[in-house]
Amino acid sequence: MVNDGPLTTDQVVEMSKRLPEVLLKESDSWTNITFKGRGFAWVNHPENRAMIKGHHAERAALLATSPHVYEAGWATISTAWVLVHLEHADAEEVAELLEEAWRMTATKRAIRAYDEHR
Repeated sequence: MVNDGPLTTDQVVEMSKRLPEVLLKESDSWTNITFKGRGFAWVNHPENRAMIKGHHAERAALLATSPHVYEAGWATISTAWVLVHLEHADAEEVAELLEEAWRMTATKRAIRAYDEHR
């Protein structure tokens, strides 16, 4: 993926649309990105930020290596969300984070079908 300038929320939404069975819930200022209604990311358009579901270890690595790009979001026992400052983020890395978040949320059947058609 080529990015000639800072990554934008619109680009993140477009990236997410490439994943199967993604549904978007939109307002003027944000878009909630879901797999069949189960959220795995959202973007805040005015602030050019994204919040993406992830694993605790992945979030810790992102925060340690790129603190100017990533901040800790909320966390549960099984997930650790990461806030992404898109103007500093690498588009390919964000696409990978979105796919992993989708995989954490999607059904095994959807994941298997996606992998078979790649």
